[in-house]
Amino acid sequence: MTESRQLIRPMDMISVFFRSFLIQASWSFDRMQSLGFAFAMLPALRRLYPDPEEFRSRLKLHMEYFNTQPYLASFILGAAVRTEEERASGRNRTVDVSAIKNRLMAPLGALGDSFFWGALKPLSVTIAAAVLATGAWWAPLLFLVLYNSWHVWLRADLLVWGYHSAGDVVSLIGRYRFTRMARLFKSVSLAVLGAMLAVLCLWTPGFQLLGSAPVAVNAAIALLVTLALVMALARKGSPVKLMLGLAAVCIGLAYAGVV
Repeated sequence: MTESRQLIRPMDMISVFFRSFLIQASWSFDRMQSLGFAFAMLPALRRLYPDPEEFRSRLKLHMEYFNTQPYLASFILGAAVRTEEERASGRNRTVDVSAIKNRLMAPLGALGDSFFWGALKPLSVTIAAAVLATGAWWAPLLFLVLYNSWHVWLRADLLVWGYHSAGDVVSLIGRYRFTRMARLFKSVSLAVLGAMLAVLCLWTPGFQLLGSAPVAVNAAIALLVTLALVMALARKGSPVKLMLGLAAVCIGLAYAGVV
């Protein structure tokens, strides 16, 4: 096997990137995200190990316990691809990819939770809520654009940087400054929230039942709908399908002039 056959191609990295979105598609109680990680590594492993026995051996290795913040997992994926390439090409046959994964997943899990769940998502929600208060119907779309543009770009860039840095977490922190950005995002969220509270007395909700139905009747309808949804969930109904169905009903009622 020649080294030129073993080099990772851009198309391999693109395949790994798109597969990384499914890292949480299948969970194991004892190995957490291991199956999703192994699935994302498949294009690189197929490229690097044409021998079936060696391919199965390396794939089995990546099905060991793995759990971290799903977006920052891209950095570990990039590092794992680089490590496997070093091993398959013969440049470093003794490199331990499991040690690299174990060393990175815990700190990146804490760092990613603090940034994405504790800073980026609250900022996106706060800005979208402020826009919604002005009556803009596209405020939910704004939330999706703000949040997804950040995390999708970071996932792609982290995959590439993980590959080029071979999993150097010091270079990761120096390049992205997640802690500094988290503090900035939290400050902006508080500023926007303070501005919203200052003008809250001027805002009147636009989503209300039309007609002269008493408040008690409206409350009873809301209670019945809530109980119906709870019963559907108790019967193992799909939360996603229930949410989509409720949204469709609300849109239909709005077009019908009921709400």
